[in-house]
Amino acid sequence: MRHQKTIVLLFTFVLIICSFAGCSSTGVLSEEDSNNIRIKPPEDACEGELFYPNPDDYMLTDLRMVNSVGSIPASSGVQAFYGISSLDATWDPPVAGRNIYVNCSVEEDDFDEAMNLKIYMFEHNDNYSWNLEDAVLVIETESHIGSPNYITFYHELPQDIEAGLYTFIVMNDEMKIDSVFEYEIVDSDEDSECLYMEVDKPVIYLYPETDTECYVSLDLQGYLTCTYPSYNEDYGWHVMAHPDGTITNIENDREYDYLFWEGECDVPDSFNNAVCVRGCDTAQFLEDYLEACGLTYSEMDDFISFWLPRMECNEYNIISFPAEEYEEMASLNVSPVPDTVIRVYMVFMPLNEEVQIPEEQQLVWPSSVERTGFTVVEWGGSEL
Repeated sequence: MRHQKTIVLLFTFVLIICSFAGCSSTGVLSEEDSNNIRIKPPEDACEGELFYPNPDDYMLTDLRMVNSVGSIPASSGVQAFYGISSLDATWDPPVAGRNIYVNCSVEEDDFDEAMNLKIYMFEHNDNYSWNLEDAVLVIETESHIGSPNYITFYHELPQDIEAGLYTFIVMNDEMKIDSVFEYEIVDSDEDSECLYMEVDKPVIYLYPETDTECYVSLDLQGYLTCTYPSYNEDYGWHVMAHPDGTITNIENDREYDYLFWEGECDVPDSFNNAVCVRGCDTAQFLEDYLEACGLTYSEMDDFISFWLPRMECNEYNIISFPAEEYEEMASLNVSPVPDTVIRVYMVFMPLNEEVQIPEEQQLVWPSSVERTGFTVVEWGGSEL
């Protein structure tokens, strides 16, 4: 009798252990609950902020490959150039019917494994409990040639998706949770904000034949974020330009080497006329190209010393100089009208590997420019 009681107790103990094993700390679900997800967010979780399941949560895992969510924009379309994805204008929060991009940072050592992660997107509920079959979208990573510290998840949002708050759960192929965040989806562009990309350090040089009073202004498809000297919204810059290239700002009677501005605009990113350059060859390429554009050694030095630190350490850079698109994006107005205008605007994207550009889309070298009379020179650029 005593032996029978012992056997019953042992059998009961085994059953209890087995029941706990169905939801182990490895995050692997039992067959019975394989489609169910339950999590508990921290009380201070904010929209768009990444969090990890608490240690006592269901489906606990220790993946934690995603360090942070960098941005969650939506675009009107994705343009693919030579295997590289390039965005049109983007909106935040994401808009129904557009393409959503979730950009996440990861450790470089985790990059290859992180590329197998997926995002399951659910309508928010206060119980934080879902069935996998209720996922509105399953968003996979797309090929990412840029920084090894970022992965991008991409999918088109349904046109009829309901506006509201959604829970994004990052999981691997074994259905182990890596991380969780929440974000809003809206119905239309009017409920979102169009995002622009940075145009970095365009500088404007003025070289008149004699001391000349000038007005310089920009018609920008976007907005200015910084200017030096200060830019007047009514007329731009009001300066006295000198033949040696120095500029006197009439407003404060101070001398400058050039007019500086930065802004955020709908940056052209088509790479229809481009070249792929090894990072270590960037300096020589820029020297040759800028000289062909008609820049002086001093202007070339200014350009290269600003951009080279951001380019030479990359394995490769795809580089374009979209002159016509730049004119539409940032029209430059100078009065009196100059005799010669040279504007150099570079767009580049870092790459981990070389891409082959079709011959008809390779960068066309600029025609030589003769600097005659009143000459205006401007250079700037954007990194995608």
